[in-house]
Amino acid sequence: MVKRIALVLNSGATSESTATALALVERLLARGNRVSVFAHDEAVTLTAGDTSAARIVGALLRRGASGAALDWVVEGPAADAFGVRGRQAHGVVQGDHHDLWAIVRSADVVLTPGV
Repeated sequence: MVKRIALVLNSGATSESTATALALVERLLARGNRVSVFAHDEAVTLTAGDTSAARIVGALLRRGASGAALDWVVEGPAADAFGVRGRQAHGVVQGDHHDLWAIVRSADVVLTPGV
């Protein structure tokens, strides 16, 4: 049975919890789960520019073409505050707390690594 897993991230690329979260997303997708990530605070920088984390997220999102089910949403106001709006990996969507609520409400499991 496919589960809907939500991850809520708030730590940036240098955090151990972020590295763990990225590995977890990859494993959850490999097992056929539907994964939705909401990044807020410093986590909006994960998918910006040409960092290793942005490349990993971009690769995970590209798997969607072959059936992987991943949504990655960054909080728009936080992206503005960190100066990364418009610099996100292809496939990352700008959102707000309404999107966070929708992701959490539809999930079977909600994880908040590092919180």
